[in-house]
Amino acid sequence: MDPYKILALDETGKASPSHLSDVFLLSGMIISEDSLRSLEVHIKAIKQKFFNDPNIVFHCRDMLRKKGIFSILSDPAIEKGFWEDFIAIIDNPEISIMMAITDKRKTSKVGWNKIAILRKSYSKVVEGFAGAYLSNGYKGKIVAESDPGQDKFLLETHNRLQSFGIPSQGITGAEYRGRLTSVSLVNKLNLDVHIQTADNLAIMGRLFYNLKINKIDVSSLSNRDRLFKDLIDRKLANPINPSAFEILV
Repeated sequence: MDPYKILALDETGKASPSHLSDVFLLSGMIISEDSLRSLEVHIKAIKQKFFNDPNIVFHCRDMLRKKGIFSILSDPAIEKGFWEDFIAIIDNPEISIMMAITDKRKTSKVGWNKIAILRKSYSKVVEGFAGAYLSNGYKGKIVAESDPGQDKFLLETHNRLQSFGIPSQGITGAEYRGRLTSVSLVNKLNLDVHIQTADNLAIMGRLFYNLKINKIDVSSLSNRDRLFKDLIDRKLANPINPSAFEILV
Protein backbone atom coordinates (compact mmCIF):
# COMPACT_ATOMS: atom_id res chain seq x y z
CA MET A 1 0.00 0.00 0.00
CA ASP A 2 1.28 3.48 -0.86
CA PRO A 3 2.15 5.72 2.10
CA TYR A 4 -0.20 8.62 2.74
CA LYS A 5 0.16 12.17 3.97
CA ILE A 6 -2.81 13.88 5.57
CA LEU A 7 -3.66 17.57 5.30
CA ALA A 8 -5.82 18.59 8.28
CA LEU A 9 -7.59 21.91 7.70
CA ASP A 10 -9.13 24.44 10.06
CA GLU A 11 -9.21 28.22 10.16
CA THR A 12 -9.34 31.30 12.30
CA GLY A 13 -11.49 34.29 11.48
CA LYS A 14 -14.24 34.43 8.89
CA ALA A 15 -13.98 35.33 5.22
CA SER A 16 -17.03 37.60 5.30
CA PRO A 17 -16.01 41.29 5.21
CA SER A 18 -18.78 42.04 7.73
CA HIS A 19 -17.28 39.70 10.34
CA LEU A 20 -15.30 41.39 13.10
CA SER A 21 -12.13 39.39 12.43
CA ASP A 22 -9.31 41.32 10.75
CA VAL A 23 -7.92 38.27 8.95
CA PHE A 24 -9.01 34.96 7.52
CA LEU A 25 -6.37 32.28 7.93
CA LEU A 26 -6.71 28.79 6.48
CA SER A 27 -4.49 26.51 8.54
CA GLY A 28 -3.17 23.17 7.34
CA MET A 29 -1.19 20.64 9.34
CA ILE A 30 0.54 17.97 7.25
CA ILE A 31 1.43 14.64 8.81
CA SER A 32 2.12 11.18 7.47
CA GLU A 33 -0.55 8.61 8.19
CA ASP A 34 2.08 6.46 9.91
CA SER A 35 2.83 9.29 12.37
CA LEU A 36 -0.80 10.10 13.13
CA ARG A 37 -1.23 7.36 15.72
CA SER A 38 1.78 8.63 17.67
CA LEU A 39 0.33 12.17 17.58
CA GLU A 40 -2.97 10.87 18.95
CA VAL A 41 -1.26 9.03 21.80
CA HIS A 42 0.79 12.06 22.84
CA ILE A 43 -2.10 14.53 22.59
CA LYS A 44 -4.35 12.27 24.67
CA ALA A 45 -1.58 11.97 27.24
CA ILE A 46 -1.36 15.73 27.81
CA LYS A 47 -5.15 16.00 27.88
CA GLN A 48 -5.13 13.46 30.68
CA LYS A 49 -2.18 15.11 32.43
CA PHE A 50 -3.59 18.64 32.51
CA PHE A 51 -7.38 18.21 32.24
CA ASN A 52 -7.90 14.68 33.57
CA ASP A 53 -9.79 13.71 30.43
CA PRO A 54 -8.07 12.21 27.36
CA ASN A 55 -11.10 12.87 25.17
CA ILE A 56 -11.77 16.56 25.72
CA VAL A 57 -11.83 18.63 22.56
CA PHE A 58 -9.21 21.35 22.22
CA HIS A 59 -10.81 24.67 21.21
CA CYS A 60 -7.93 27.08 20.93
CA ARG A 61 -10.08 30.18 21.38
CA ASP A 62 -11.40 28.86 24.70
CA MET A 63 -7.90 27.75 25.67
CA LEU A 64 -6.53 31.24 25.13
CA ARG A 65 -9.44 32.77 27.02
CA LYS A 66 -9.05 30.13 29.75
CA LYS A 67 -12.76 29.38 29.75
CA GLY A 68 -14.63 26.35 31.07
CA ILE A 69 -12.49 23.29 31.53
CA PHE A 70 -9.53 25.34 30.30
CA SER A 71 -9.80 27.75 33.25
CA ILE A 72 -7.02 25.72 34.86
CA LEU A 73 -4.67 27.52 32.46
CA SER A 74 -5.23 30.67 34.52
CA ASP A 75 -2.48 29.31 36.76
CA PRO A 76 0.73 30.64 35.11
CA ALA A 77 2.75 27.56 36.02
CA ILE A 78 0.15 25.19 34.58
CA GLU A 79 -0.27 27.30 31.46
CA LYS A 80 3.48 27.34 30.89
CA GLY A 81 3.77 23.58 31.38
CA PHE A 82 0.84 22.83 29.10
CA TRP A 83 1.99 24.92 26.15
CA GLU A 84 5.55 23.67 26.46
CA ASP A 85 4.33 20.07 26.38
CA PHE A 86 1.91 20.73 23.52
CA ILE A 87 4.46 22.50 21.35
CA ALA A 88 7.04 19.80 22.04
CA ILE A 89 4.65 17.32 20.42
CA ILE A 90 3.97 19.30 17.25
CA ASP A 91 7.59 20.43 17.01
CA ASN A 92 8.19 17.00 15.48
CA PRO A 93 10.08 17.73 12.23
CA GLU A 94 7.85 15.23 10.41
CA ILE A 95 4.91 17.60 10.94
CA SER A 96 4.77 20.58 8.58
CA ILE A 97 2.32 23.42 8.15
CA MET A 98 0.74 25.17 5.20
CA MET A 99 -1.11 28.40 5.86
CA ALA A 100 -2.77 31.01 3.68
CA ILE A 101 -3.77 34.30 5.26
CA THR A 102 -5.85 37.18 3.93
CA ASP A 103 -5.87 40.57 5.63
CA LYS A 104 -9.46 41.66 5.16
CA ARG A 105 -8.53 45.28 5.81
CA LYS A 106 -6.81 45.23 2.41
CA THR A 107 -9.25 43.19 0.30
CA SER A 108 -11.32 46.16 -0.86
CA LYS A 109 -8.25 47.49 -2.66
CA VAL A 110 -8.08 44.36 -4.83
CA GLY A 111 -11.82 43.85 -5.16
CA TRP A 112 -12.06 40.61 -3.20
CA ASN A 113 -15.31 39.55 -1.56
CA LYS A 114 -15.97 36.52 0.68
CA ILE A 115 -16.13 34.15 -2.28
CA ALA A 116 -12.82 35.34 -3.69
CA ILE A 117 -11.12 34.99 -0.28
CA LEU A 118 -12.34 31.41 0.17
CA ARG A 119 -11.56 30.32 -3.38
CA LYS A 120 -8.06 31.74 -3.31
CA SER A 121 -7.33 30.36 0.17
CA TYR A 122 -8.38 26.81 -0.64
CA SER A 123 -6.65 26.89 -4.01
CA LYS A 124 -3.37 28.03 -2.47
CA VAL A 125 -3.35 25.39 0.26
CA VAL A 126 -4.65 22.42 -1.75
CA GLU A 127 -2.42 23.15 -4.74
CA GLY A 128 0.56 23.54 -2.43
CA PHE A 129 -0.18 20.26 -0.69
CA ALA A 130 -0.67 18.29 -3.91
CA GLY A 131 2.35 19.83 -5.60
CA ALA A 132 4.96 20.02 -2.87
CA TYR A 133 4.11 17.20 -0.47
CA LEU A 134 2.60 14.42 -2.56
CA SER A 135 5.70 13.26 -4.37
CA ASN A 136 8.23 10.51 -3.76
CA GLY A 137 5.46 7.93 -3.73
CA TYR A 138 3.16 9.65 -1.24
CA LYS A 139 -0.57 9.92 -1.81
CA GLY A 140 -2.75 12.37 0.05
CA LYS A 141 -5.95 12.78 2.01
CA ILE A 142 -7.61 15.99 3.17
CA VAL A 143 -9.57 16.12 6.43
CA ALA A 144 -11.29 19.47 7.02
CA GLU A 145 -13.24 20.98 9.88
CA SER A 146 -16.66 21.29 8.29
CA ASP A 147 -18.29 24.68 7.89
CA PRO A 148 -21.58 24.70 5.94
CA GLY A 149 -20.79 28.17 4.63
CA GLN A 150 -17.50 27.25 3.04
CA ASP A 151 -17.29 23.46 2.52
CA LYS A 152 -18.38 23.92 -1.07
CA PHE A 153 -15.29 25.99 -1.83
CA LEU A 154 -12.98 23.19 -0.72
CA LEU A 155 -14.93 20.68 -2.82
CA GLU A 156 -15.04 23.11 -5.74
CA THR A 157 -11.26 23.44 -5.60
CA HIS A 158 -10.78 19.67 -5.41
CA ASN A 159 -13.13 19.04 -8.33
CA ARG A 160 -11.47 21.70 -10.47
CA LEU A 161 -8.03 20.24 -9.86
CA GLN A 162 -9.28 16.72 -10.62
CA SER A 163 -10.37 18.00 -14.02
CA PHE A 164 -7.65 20.47 -14.95
CA GLY A 165 -4.74 19.66 -12.67
CA ILE A 166 -2.24 22.34 -11.66
CA PRO A 167 -0.78 23.66 -14.95
CA SER A 168 1.63 26.02 -13.19
CA GLN A 169 3.27 22.98 -11.58
CA GLY A 170 3.03 20.70 -14.60
CA ILE A 171 0.46 18.43 -12.91
CA THR A 172 -2.36 17.07 -15.06
CA GLY A 173 -5.84 16.28 -13.81
CA ALA A 174 -5.09 12.56 -13.96
CA GLU A 175 -1.87 13.07 -11.99
CA TYR A 176 -3.72 15.09 -9.37
CA ARG A 177 -6.35 12.35 -9.03
CA GLY A 178 -3.57 9.83 -8.57
CA ARG A 179 -2.00 11.91 -5.82
CA LEU A 180 -4.97 13.17 -3.79
CA THR A 181 -7.49 10.41 -3.28
CA SER A 182 -9.80 11.54 -0.46
CA VAL A 183 -11.54 14.60 0.99
CA SER A 184 -13.41 14.25 4.31
CA LEU A 185 -15.53 16.82 6.15
CA VAL A 186 -15.71 16.32 9.91
CA ASN A 187 -16.77 18.25 12.98
CA LYS A 188 -15.14 18.58 16.38
CA LEU A 189 -17.21 15.72 17.78
CA ASN A 190 -15.33 13.37 15.47
CA LEU A 191 -12.43 13.88 17.92
CA ASP A 192 -9.73 14.15 15.26
CA VAL A 193 -6.59 15.32 17.03
CA HIS A 194 -5.06 16.54 13.77
CA ILE A 195 -8.05 18.87 13.24
CA GLN A 196 -7.75 20.15 16.80
CA THR A 197 -4.04 20.72 16.22
CA ALA A 198 -4.69 22.61 12.98
CA ASP A 199 -7.05 24.84 15.00
CA ASN A 200 -4.29 25.62 17.49
CA LEU A 201 -1.81 26.27 14.70
CA ALA A 202 -4.23 28.77 13.13
CA ILE A 203 -4.10 30.92 16.24
CA MET A 204 -0.30 30.71 16.25
CA GLY A 205 -0.26 31.70 12.57
CA ARG A 206 -2.38 34.77 13.23
CA LEU A 207 0.06 35.90 15.91
CA PHE A 208 2.96 35.25 13.54
CA TYR A 209 1.33 37.43 10.88
CA ASN A 210 0.72 40.28 13.31
CA LEU A 211 4.35 40.14 14.40
CA LYS A 212 5.59 40.36 10.82
CA ILE A 213 3.16 42.98 9.54
CA ASN A 214 2.61 45.18 12.59
CA LYS A 215 6.25 44.97 13.69
CA ILE A 216 5.37 44.04 17.27
CA ASP A 217 8.35 44.11 19.59
CA VAL A 218 9.20 40.47 20.32
CA SER A 219 10.42 41.41 23.78
CA SER A 220 6.85 42.40 24.67
CA LEU A 221 5.47 38.92 23.99
CA SER A 222 4.23 36.66 26.74
CA ASN A 223 6.07 33.38 27.26
CA ARG A 224 3.18 31.57 25.56
CA ASP A 225 3.20 33.81 22.49
CA ARG A 226 6.96 33.55 22.21
CA LEU A 227 6.59 29.76 22.12
CA PHE A 228 4.04 30.15 19.31
CA LYS A 229 6.31 32.42 17.28
CA ASP A 230 9.38 30.25 17.73
CA LEU A 231 7.48 27.14 16.61
CA ILE A 232 6.35 28.75 13.35
CA ASP A 233 9.88 30.07 12.77
CA ARG A 234 11.33 26.57 13.17
CA LYS A 235 8.74 25.03 10.86
CA LEU A 236 9.47 27.55 8.13
CA ALA A 237 13.22 27.09 8.51
CA ASN A 238 13.16 23.29 8.16
CA PRO A 239 14.91 22.54 4.84
CA ILE A 240 14.04 18.82 4.81
CA ASN A 241 10.29 19.03 5.45
CA PRO A 242 9.52 22.66 4.62
CA SER A 243 6.41 24.51 5.66
CA ALA A 244 4.67 27.40 3.89
CA PHE A 245 3.10 30.62 5.15
CA GLU A 246 1.46 32.50 2.28
CA ILE A 247 0.14 36.05 2.59
CA LEU A 248 -2.51 36.35 -0.14
CA VAL A 249 -3.20 40.04 0.39
